[in-house]
Parts: sequence; structure tokens; C-alpha cells
Amino acid sequence: MSIRTYILSLPNDEERRRFCRHEFLRFGLNFEFIDAISGDQLEEAHLASIYDANMNTQKFKRPLSQGEIACAFGHQRIWKRIVDSKHNVSLVLEDDATFIQDPRIFLKALDQYSECFKNVVIKLDGATGRNARFFKEIADQKLVLRDRLPARTTGYIIGQGAAERLLKSVFPIARPIDINLKFYWEHNVPILVLRQAMIAERLGLASTIEACRDKLRSGSYFDRFLRNMEFQFKYTCGRLRNPVNWETVKGLDPILRAEFEESDQP
Repeated sequence: MSIRTYILSLPNDEERRRFCRHEFLRFGLNFEFIDAISGDQLEEAHLASIYDANMNTQKFKRPLSQGEIACAFGHQRIWKRIVDSKHNVSLVLEDDATFIQDPRIFLKALDQYSECFKNVVIKLDGATGRNARFFKEIADQKLVLRDRLPARTTGYIIGQGAAERLLKSVFPIARPIDINLKFYWEHNVPILVLRQAMIAERLGLASTIEACRDKLRSGSYFDRFLRNMEFQFKYTCGRLRNPVNWETVKGLDPILRAEFEESDQP
């Protein structure tokens, strides 16, 4: 199987890396660690070069923590490597991801038809809710379209073309990386979601990003409420003005035309 896997992980977090090695060994999958940068290690000059505070004020409801900025930067580094690679699609995971379904049948089928998926993202954390519309079936998974994407960037498939487009549209950093993906009408990258989740966050792991984010809360409760309402209003307006369906979303034609054959068992 030639799908390349990148795992974003702090280089000194050996416990998480040990779990990832065990997780991939049990499925016989190859992977590569990409060293993440801790938020508190971002130098001021580097921070200023990748984060736009003024744009953040316009696009989000609060300042980003350095952990959130470092996380977004880590994913962007991986996207750059994918653009420079010769692979149509790649798998990206954070080091707190665990497989809750055997991924091999799906990944093998996706690898066989990778040309069809080079301009899309497939989130692997599952689609719930009434707004999930069935799109296509591949191997043992159903792909759906949603106008409300699940949060987090725990695990996703990303095509080479999709990575290139996202790099151009989400830099400099102004929102958390998962929130940026939700604004599909800005980046214009088709994002599909698995009907049934293939990955999940491991239980019992403390999130340093969430802890840092909580420290940034400023102003009164009423001020934060108003900023959040303004953000939610802009997001809802954008979503309602840009309904998601396969007839209008560009980049889905190769997948629609393809006839996917059943993949062999691993």
C-alpha cells in the first residue's frame, strides 16, 4: 500500500509515539513522524511571521493561543510536504488518534483510485446529524457531504491538489486549523466525511491546547458572548449562502464518474 501517512507529534512525547508505533504495527501500515512545535517554543519573530492578529480579530471570536498557532503551523508543514511529494493522497493523523475500525480495506481501495481524490479532503472522524448527505461508497465505507463539518483534525485523508489550495487560503494563520476547514466557501476544497468514524481521540489524554486556550479568555462574560454570537452569525450566513451538494461543489466529478470495485480483504 503506497498511501503515505504523516503523524504530527511532539518529538519528546515518547509515550504518544510509542502508542502510534504499536497502532500502525498491528495493521502493518507504514508511517512517518513529523515533529510538531510546542506553542511555548515559538519565538516572537516566528510567531509574527505566521500569525496575523488583525485578521484574527476579523475572522474569529478570540485570540489564538500559541498552542493553537503551533498546531495549525504543524498541519501546514505537512501540507507543504504533500504538495512537494509524488503522492496523489496522503493520510494525516495527530498523535492522539486511535483506529476504531480496521483501515486497511478502505485505504487499499483509496490507493487504487487515488487520482480521483487528489483534490479533496476526507475526514475520518465520522458524520452524525441529519445534514449528512450520502455521496459515494468505496470499499467498506460510505462517503457523505456535510455543511457542518465535525471539529478537530485528529485524522484525515488529503489530496495533493487539496493541500496546495489550502496552503494558499489559510495562511497567515487567523483561526484554529479545524475551524478554518469548516469555512469551505473560503478555501473551496471539497471535504467529504466518512459515515462511520474510522478514528477517534484516545481517552484520558489531556489537551495542552485547550488548557492554553482557556487562559486567553478576556473581558466580561457578556463581551465574550457577543463576540461568539457575531462569529456564529457570520459562519451561519456563509453556510446558508453556500449550500453543499454534489451538483455544485467543484472537484467531485472524478469521484462521481468512478466505479469503485470491491477491495480484497487485507
